[in-house]
Amino acid sequence: MSRFSWILLILLAILGISQIWRMETREAPSWTLCKESLLIQTISGKCTLRKGLQDNKTVNPVNQIVQ
Repeated sequence: MSRFSWILLILLAILGISQIWRMETREAPSWTLCKESLLIQTISGKCTLRKGLQDNKTVNPVNQIVQ
C-alpha cells in the first residue's frame, strides 16, 4: 500500500474510534424517545413518548425533552 493509503486508513480508524467513544458517553437524541419516525415528527410536530419514558418526561412542540 502506498503512503497515502496508510495515512487515509489511519485517519479513518481514528474517526471511527472517536465516533464510537462519543456515542457511548452521551444520551440518545431527543427524537429517538418518540414512537413516531423522525419524518413524521418533522411534518406533524407530534411526539408520543415510548413506554417507560412517559412517567417523568414531556416533549415540547419542537421535540426537545423537558424534565
